Amino acid sequence: MLGEIIGQASHAGTTPMATRRDAAAALAELSVYMEQRALRDGDSVATIGMLNVPNGSINVVPGRCSFSLDLRAPTDAQRDALVADVIAQLKAICERRGVSYRLEETMRAAAAPSDAAWQVRWEKAVASTGLPIFKMPSGAGHDAMKLHEIMPQAMLFVRGENSGISHNPLESTTNDDMELAVAAFARLLDDLAKESF
Repeated sequence: MLGEIIGQASHAGTTPMATRRDAAAALAELSVYMEQRALRDGDSVATIGMLNVPNGSINVVPGRCSFSLDLRAPTDAQRDALVADVIAQLKAICERRGVSYRLEETMRAAAAPSDAAWQVRWEKAVASTGLPIFKMPSGAGHDAMKLHEIMPQAMLFVRGENSGISHNPLESTTNDDMELAVAAFARLLDDLAKESF
């Protein structure tokens, strides 16, 4: 979703705190709520990935703030509940602070759970390398979310260095871990060749 909060730009030194219509403060409040609300689910995630105060200045209370919302969960129902709560909170924050908002949904993708049979195939392939099996949900929008619409899918994730950070210059994987992933994939292909469809 893309959004905008519209308040009123005013002098940072002469506008009393109680009368401000600060668009950025409203968004900051929403951001804290989103963090708490997603944590309540345990496996939902909520992100404001873009944040901009157009024509912002050090000595001006922000009159506008544009932003993005990325809300994800393992199931459509859980995601929809998260979205409804975040929008309701945005509305309440804006009413209380005397600002308004616009929100446009730019994309909604259905949850794409992994196929159970393919998960078992991957588990067997990984086990053949001597590694322990770790199952985890993925909130990433990989090709699997589109493939899921036409065929079963399951993904293998390779351990990353630096606590598995992604979309960051620190993202890295060792050659040894990549070799293990290739070995597991080769085993999966060998096992598939033996299956009768």
